[in-house]
Amino acid sequence: MKKRVILAAALAALGTYGAARAQSSSVNLYGVADMGLVHESGAAAGSVTKVTSGMMSGSRVGMRGREDLGSGTAAFFTLEAGILMDTGASGQGGLLFGRQAYVGLDARAGRMTLGRQYTTLALAQVEFDPFVTGLAGTSANLISAGGRGGSNRFDNAIKYNLPNTLGGLDGEVSYSFGEAPGSVSTNGQFGASLGYSNERFMGRVAYADAHDANGPGKDAREVFFGAKYDFGVATGYLNYVINRGAIVPGTPNYKSEDVLIGASIPVGAGRIVASYIYKNDRTAANNDAQQAGIGYVYKLSKRTSVYTSYAHIWNRAPNTATSGFYRVWNANDVGNPAAGNSAFSLGMNHIF
Repeated sequence: MKKRVILAAALAALGTYGAARAQSSSVNLYGVADMGLVHESGAAAGSVTKVTSGMMSGSRVGMRGREDLGSGTAAFFTLEAGILMDTGASGQGGLLFGRQAYVGLDARAGRMTLGRQYTTLALAQVEFDPFVTGLAGTSANLISAGGRGGSNRFDNAIKYNLPNTLGGLDGEVSYSFGEAPGSVSTNGQFGASLGYSNERFMGRVAYADAHDANGPGKDAREVFFGAKYDFGVATGYLNYVINRGAIVPGTPNYKSEDVLIGASIPVGAGRIVASYIYKNDRTAANNDAQQAGIGYVYKLSKRTSVYTSYAHIWNRAPNTATSGFYRVWNANDVGNPAAGNSAFSLGMNHIF
């Protein structure tokens, strides 16, 4: 009888432990549905008006999960698929989980992740662009995200992030393996960043080096300085970028310096966003460019917004958007060779 009581107590304890373990694990479905109208002009084929997906932020559906392993350690994963809602096709060239696909560990010593992820410099660029690299005024029209081909993501990547207990300091180191036979560095990509933030100020420096991005032995390097300050009535933004071969999709910047100044101004239930970018091309071709953009995002609720934006790029004569230089895109159409140097957009964004 006594043995049976002990056995029952042990089984009850195991059941309680198992239930506690089950409660510490979660998987969530999330996503963004973004659709609107855009009118583009300045392209060789003439202007075009179209319904398009993901102008403010790319439409997507994803799963993320997290399990508490105890002692301040947790395992987690993210699988995120891009969707072109105007056609129903997959984004990112048809990849199943082309936006993100990684697994990682959180611990007191920091965070480690492995898989397809955003480049370190691209994450800094998003943080210090008043357009959040979306809408017609995205800084990605003139400033590279640091990845191969100008991509803001890289495959086969491993990242380490400093813990969030350092009094406002944050940092990240990343490496994407090129996986070329006989060489670790061929086609590899390295990134690093260090930042500081408090209640009103945030600043960060980020570095990207994409090996062989412009041919064997020709790396694409970029240094990004970003800062923003909340003045109460508005948040001001400043970027300074040194580019040595990093690519805005379709256009390598072999030697340029880029400057962005911008603002996000609360107005009613929404915000006005605006920026001006000057690209100083210091090569013999002198392919300078300037961009001005403005937009308004109005929140209908915590999860639903409507937006409008306009941007124009002045490419240094005789270079125009029709001759292969800089174009106005949005969060979804970056790299579209048919885009022009002006765009007006109007759309809706719903987060679920």
